[in-house]
Amino acid sequence: MRTLKLIVALALVMPTASFAQSLSYNYVDGAHFPKAEVDGDNVDVDGDGLQLRGSLQVYQNLFVFTEFADLDFDRNIDTTRILVGAGGHWPIVNNWDIIARAAIVHLEVDGPGFDDDDTGVLVGVRARGIVYPKVEVEGGVEHQRVEAAGLENDTFLVGEARYNFTSQLAAGVLFNVGGDTSLYGVHARYSF
Repeated sequence: MRTLKLIVALALVMPTASFAQSLSYNYVDGAHFPKAEVDGDNVDVDGDGLQLRGSLQVYQNLFVFTEFADLDFDRNIDTTRILVGAGGHWPIVNNWDIIARAAIVHLEVDGPGFDDDDTGVLVGVRARGIVYPKVEVEGGVEHQRVEAAGLENDTFLVGEARYNFTSQLAAGVLFNVGGDTSLYGVHARYSF
Protein backbone atom coordinates (compact mmCIF):
# COMPACT_ATOMS: atom_id res chain seq x y z
CA MET A 1 0.00 0.00 0.00
CA ARG A 2 2.85 2.39 0.84
CA THR A 3 4.50 1.64 -2.53
CA LEU A 4 1.23 2.31 -4.37
CA LYS A 5 0.88 5.70 -2.64
CA LEU A 6 4.45 6.57 -3.57
CA ILE A 7 3.86 5.64 -7.23
CA VAL A 8 0.65 7.73 -7.36
CA ALA A 9 2.43 10.71 -5.75
CA LEU A 10 5.31 10.46 -8.23
CA ALA A 11 2.89 10.18 -11.15
CA LEU A 12 1.15 13.38 -10.07
CA VAL A 13 4.40 15.27 -9.59
CA MET A 14 6.29 14.02 -12.67
CA PRO A 15 4.38 15.99 -15.36
CA THR A 16 4.88 19.24 -13.46
CA ALA A 17 8.53 18.51 -12.75
CA SER A 18 9.30 17.54 -16.33
CA PHE A 19 7.93 20.87 -17.60
CA ALA A 20 9.29 22.94 -14.73
CA GLN A 21 10.45 26.35 -15.83
CA SER A 22 11.54 29.44 -14.02
CA LEU A 23 10.44 33.02 -14.56
CA SER A 24 13.09 35.07 -16.34
CA TYR A 25 13.54 38.80 -15.82
CA ASN A 26 16.13 39.03 -18.60
CA TYR A 27 14.23 39.61 -21.84
CA VAL A 28 13.40 41.82 -24.79
CA ASP A 29 10.02 41.79 -26.45
CA GLY A 30 7.97 43.54 -29.06
CA ALA A 31 4.21 44.04 -29.25
CA HIS A 32 1.73 45.10 -31.88
CA PHE A 33 -1.51 46.75 -30.76
CA PRO A 34 -4.07 46.39 -33.57
CA LYS A 35 -6.65 47.99 -31.27
CA ALA A 36 -5.81 51.13 -29.32
CA GLU A 37 -8.34 53.65 -28.06
CA VAL A 38 -8.08 57.00 -26.29
CA ASP A 39 -11.22 58.46 -24.72
CA GLY A 40 -10.17 61.59 -22.85
CA ASP A 41 -11.84 64.87 -21.97
CA ASN A 42 -11.20 66.45 -25.37
CA VAL A 43 -10.57 63.45 -27.63
CA ASP A 44 -12.10 60.10 -28.61
CA VAL A 45 -9.95 58.32 -31.22
CA ASP A 46 -9.02 54.79 -32.30
CA GLY A 47 -5.72 53.56 -33.68
CA ASP A 48 -2.90 51.05 -33.50
CA GLY A 49 0.77 50.94 -32.62
CA LEU A 50 3.93 49.21 -31.51
CA GLN A 51 5.73 48.68 -28.22
CA LEU A 52 9.28 47.56 -27.40
CA ARG A 53 10.32 46.46 -23.91
CA GLY A 54 13.39 45.17 -22.16
CA SER A 55 14.25 43.94 -18.68
CA LEU A 56 17.58 43.03 -17.08
CA GLN A 57 18.03 41.39 -13.70
CA VAL A 58 20.80 43.27 -11.90
CA TYR A 59 20.87 41.60 -8.48
CA GLN A 60 19.05 38.54 -7.11
CA ASN A 61 15.44 39.76 -7.16
CA LEU A 62 16.02 43.28 -8.55
CA PHE A 63 15.75 44.32 -12.20
CA VAL A 64 15.80 47.42 -14.39
CA PHE A 65 13.47 47.88 -17.34
CA THR A 66 12.58 50.18 -20.19
CA GLU A 67 9.57 50.50 -22.49
CA PHE A 68 8.87 52.47 -25.65
CA ALA A 69 5.37 52.70 -27.16
CA ASP A 70 4.39 54.55 -30.34
CA LEU A 71 0.66 54.74 -31.14
CA ASP A 72 -1.01 56.31 -34.20
CA PHE A 73 -4.64 57.40 -33.95
CA ASP A 74 -7.40 58.86 -36.10
CA ARG A 75 -7.25 62.59 -36.94
CA ASN A 76 -3.42 62.45 -37.17
CA ILE A 77 -2.98 62.16 -33.41
CA ASP A 78 0.14 60.32 -32.25
CA THR A 79 1.33 59.39 -28.77
CA THR A 80 4.77 58.29 -27.62
CA ARG A 81 5.44 56.90 -24.14
CA ILE A 82 8.89 56.10 -22.75
CA LEU A 83 9.51 54.40 -19.40
CA VAL A 84 12.79 53.83 -17.57
CA GLY A 85 12.59 52.20 -14.16
CA ALA A 86 13.43 49.50 -11.68
CA GLY A 87 11.54 46.79 -9.87
CA GLY A 88 11.70 43.77 -7.67
CA HIS A 89 10.18 40.31 -7.73
CA TRP A 90 9.56 38.02 -4.78
CA PRO A 91 8.28 34.43 -4.82
CA ILE A 92 4.89 33.92 -3.18
CA VAL A 93 4.41 30.23 -4.04
CA ASN A 94 6.12 27.79 -6.40
CA ASN A 95 6.52 29.46 -9.85
CA TRP A 96 4.56 32.57 -8.77
CA ASP A 97 6.09 35.98 -8.10
CA ILE A 98 4.77 39.29 -6.87
CA ILE A 99 6.33 42.19 -8.80
CA ALA A 100 6.65 45.84 -7.82
CA ARG A 101 7.77 48.43 -10.40
CA ALA A 102 8.50 52.16 -10.37
CA ALA A 103 9.57 54.28 -13.33
CA ILE A 104 10.03 57.73 -14.78
CA VAL A 105 7.51 58.11 -17.61
CA HIS A 106 7.59 60.60 -20.48
CA LEU A 107 4.41 61.06 -22.54
CA GLU A 108 4.17 63.03 -25.80
CA VAL A 109 0.94 63.74 -27.67
CA ASP A 110 1.08 65.33 -31.15
CA GLY A 111 -1.81 66.33 -33.34
CA PRO A 112 -2.95 68.97 -35.83
CA GLY A 113 -2.24 72.30 -34.19
CA PHE A 114 -0.91 71.00 -30.89
CA ASP A 115 2.11 69.30 -29.37
CA ASP A 116 2.15 68.54 -25.66
CA ASP A 117 4.36 66.44 -23.41
CA ASP A 118 4.98 65.78 -19.72
CA THR A 119 7.28 63.73 -17.53
CA GLY A 120 6.05 61.98 -14.40
CA VAL A 121 6.13 58.69 -12.53
CA LEU A 122 4.61 55.24 -12.82
CA VAL A 123 4.16 52.74 -9.97
CA GLY A 124 2.60 49.32 -10.14
CA VAL A 125 2.22 45.86 -8.69
CA ARG A 126 1.69 42.59 -10.55
CA ALA A 127 1.51 38.86 -9.99
CA ARG A 128 3.28 36.58 -12.48
CA GLY A 129 3.22 32.82 -12.63
CA ILE A 130 3.08 29.56 -14.53
CA VAL A 131 -0.46 28.18 -14.66
CA TYR A 132 0.17 25.19 -16.90
CA PRO A 133 3.36 23.73 -18.37
CA LYS A 134 4.74 26.39 -20.72
CA VAL A 135 1.80 28.77 -20.11
CA GLU A 136 2.53 31.94 -18.15
CA VAL A 137 0.19 34.72 -17.02
CA GLU A 138 0.83 38.14 -15.54
CA GLY A 139 -1.58 40.76 -14.27
CA GLY A 140 -1.94 43.69 -11.95
CA VAL A 141 -2.52 47.39 -11.60
CA GLU A 142 -0.38 50.42 -12.51
CA HIS A 143 -0.79 54.12 -11.83
CA GLN A 144 0.74 56.71 -14.15
CA ARG A 145 1.04 60.30 -12.92
CA VAL A 146 1.56 62.38 -16.06
CA GLU A 147 -0.57 64.91 -17.98
CA ALA A 148 -0.40 65.78 -21.69
CA ALA A 149 -3.04 67.13 -24.11
CA GLY A 150 -5.95 66.39 -21.78
CA LEU A 151 -4.74 62.87 -20.92
CA GLU A 152 -4.37 63.01 -17.18
CA ASN A 153 -3.18 60.77 -14.37
CA ASP A 154 -4.45 57.24 -15.00
CA THR A 155 -4.77 53.89 -13.27
CA PHE A 156 -4.62 50.82 -15.52
CA LEU A 157 -5.40 47.14 -15.25
CA VAL A 158 -2.68 45.22 -17.09
CA GLY A 159 -2.68 41.60 -18.19
CA GLU A 160 -0.52 39.27 -20.25
CA ALA A 161 -0.58 35.61 -21.20
CA ARG A 162 2.17 33.86 -23.11
CA TYR A 163 3.10 30.42 -24.35
CA ASN A 164 6.78 29.49 -23.95
CA PHE A 165 7.76 27.56 -27.08
CA THR A 166 11.27 27.10 -25.66
CA SER A 167 13.07 28.44 -22.62
CA GLN A 168 13.97 31.50 -24.72
CA LEU A 169 11.08 32.10 -27.14
CA ALA A 170 7.52 32.96 -26.15
CA ALA A 171 4.48 34.68 -27.67
CA GLY A 172 1.11 35.75 -26.38
CA VAL A 173 -1.49 38.44 -25.85
CA LEU A 174 -1.61 41.52 -23.65
CA PHE A 175 -3.97 44.30 -22.63
CA ASN A 176 -3.82 47.58 -20.79
CA VAL A 177 -7.20 49.15 -19.89
CA GLY A 178 -8.36 51.95 -17.67
CA GLY A 179 -8.90 55.67 -17.51
CA ASP A 180 -8.38 57.34 -20.87
CA THR A 181 -6.51 54.60 -22.80
CA SER A 182 -7.22 50.98 -23.78
CA LEU A 183 -4.71 48.77 -25.61
CA TYR A 184 -5.14 45.18 -26.86
CA GLY A 185 -2.32 43.38 -28.63
CA VAL A 186 -0.02 40.46 -29.30
CA HIS A 187 3.65 40.15 -28.37
CA ALA A 188 6.73 37.99 -28.83
CA ARG A 189 9.49 37.66 -26.23
CA TYR A 190 13.12 36.54 -26.28
CA SER A 191 14.56 35.65 -22.86
CA PHE A 192 18.28 35.41 -22.29
